[in-house]
Amino acid sequence: MKKALVLLMMMLALTSLVAAMGSKEAAPAAAAPAAPVPTLTIDYQVNVAAADVAGNYLTFKGPVASATKDQYDAVSGASKSESTFVLNYYRNDIFGKKILPGGLRGFFLYPIASHEQMTDDALSVVKNADGSIRIRYIHRGTANELTTDKSGKFVFPGVTVQARKIGYIVGEGPQVISTEFSADGTAATVDWAKVWDARIAGGKVIGTSTQKTGDITADVANSDLVGYEGALQLTFDGTIVKMAGVLNINRK
Repeated sequence: MKKALVLLMMMLALTSLVAAMGSKEAAPAAAAPAAPVPTLTIDYQVNVAAADVAGNYLTFKGPVASATKDQYDAVSGASKSESTFVLNYYRNDIFGKKILPGGLRGFFLYPIASHEQMTDDALSVVKNADGSIRIRYIHRGTANELTTDKSGKFVFPGVTVQARKIGYIVGEGPQVISTEFSADGTAATVDWAKVWDARIAGGKVIGTSTQKTGDITADVANSDLVGYEGALQLTFDGTIVKMAGVLNINRK
């Protein structure tokens, strides 16, 4: 309850800050200079090939909350600076509408998660021949895929995550995946071609549960109040993903 109240207060603070910037319409020549545009800065590194608690980190800096080189804490099983919670300030607006696609926010959290979590989620990163970087993972039964442009950038607005519910999880897992998409019902053996085959309809019961598969959806920012503008540059050397950039937080 306390965290939920704090989150609401910080979201209100962010929305109020952006609202104070005024509309995007040009101001009269005699008007006072506009307030500086608030920004969200991201600096990120994650080893997707092996456990690397010391090398993985997430830094973000914004107008209402920040964290510097937050890392996974093996003792508590959480991040040292609670970025999993704090980053939510920049995830949704005060009405719960997304400022960030949920699948991108999920990818932000891997530097502050255990390597076992990456394995459980079947996290996969590939640099394509055209220079784009493709990311795939399955978290809590939802398959996510996001791809940069050919220069390795996520450009805002316009970042889209392709998503589909293909399984579910109970407690700490492991995930249970529909055998329609995985031969043995695990995330490790998911057939991604089937995941993104629109001819395979959703709505089918998964195993003996009451859970059902879903259709392919576009996971996009849908806030009517606030939006990001700018780019996050990714690099991938086959082992380590780095991501950095500055996003303006604009009033719509």
